Amino acid sequence: MRPLSHLAHPDGDIAFDAFHAFISPALRAAARGPLLRARHAGRACGAPTGSRWCADCEATADDLLMASFKRLRSALDKVPATRAGRPVREMALLGDHLLSADAQGQDSSAWAPRLREAGNIAEPAWLRAARAQLVHYPLRHLEAQTRRADAVRRGAAARPDRDLRQAVWAAPLREDPAGLEMLIMVVFRIRRRVSDPFQVPDDLRERHGLTHAEASRRMGRALSALRTANPGFFAANIEEPVNIEPPTDPQDAFAADRLHARATLTRLLTTRADEPDPHATRRRTYRKVTTAVCAIGIGHQADPVAVATQDLGLAPEPAGRMVRRLALLVATAGVDWTDRVAEFADTSVR
Repeated sequence: MRPLSHLAHPDGDIAFDAFHAFISPALRAAARGPLLRARHAGRACGAPTGSRWCADCEATADDLLMASFKRLRSALDKVPATRAGRPVREMALLGDHLLSADAQGQDSSAWAPRLREAGNIAEPAWLRAARAQLVHYPLRHLEAQTRRADAVRRGAAARPDRDLRQAVWAAPLREDPAGLEMLIMVVFRIRRRVSDPFQVPDDLRERHGLTHAEASRRMGRALSALRTANPGFFAANIEEPVNIEPPTDPQDAFAADRLHARATLTRLLTTRADEPDPHATRRRTYRKVTTAVCAIGIGHQADPVAVATQDLGLAPEPAGRMVRRLALLVATAGVDWTDRVAEFADTSVR
């Protein structure tokens, strides 16, 4: 048994052993969502073997656990103060409990499952304080911090919006306000692993009075200008993280058509979190039809007309017309790109 009172033990090794048993399960459970969104686009994270996370997420979890432990040890020595200069009440409450006689008979491992729970009004106040100060407080900016740290590690900008708005090398880019706004949007969409970061949102397009075709051309010009102005920034922030080829030639009509086709397919296939269930179900069916079209495009056997007939309840003739329209969009957008969107569209909520 490792009593909770050991969290306040003078020996750091004994204290950390009890702290790990009590805090680690709850902290890892709370950190999982932000780390998956920041690093894995909401998909599974796992080591090549075993049941652990990937090396990067394991390292982040270890760092968070150690930071939380140091925060507790520092608070036991001197309770931290709020901005108003008052002691943090939850830390004082937790410290008093760990030094109490009750904590000597409480097993750290036995209380760990209760710490993982959402909490309720009937639970002890010290347990709510531990959850707030040692689990949730260290994670309050985890998703944004992880994206920024990973971007910097691969050579991208820590504050790309600041660089694009203020750096001397970016001065030519600021001559086109719409293009500048698009570039900032693209960088942050790439960091969030959005399936189609080059789709121009309607609110941005309407704010600058652009049609879909004009918006596509302006984005192409902005990306081309950025590549010319700072190839290193372009490679680190746009090209390498997603391994896709953005439009580069502002006069390339096909680049504009491709962007428009990708925007159309994204709207057609992507399920939003707040979307009524019948709409979401229909989009999932469109994804099945689109996946069948992509399968034909890469040389596999598939019958998208049969899928549309069966799952959408269409007669063969209208099902064939729908599939032909989808096939044209897929061919313009790119088979590989469309296949990725169809596979991961449920995580691409925007």
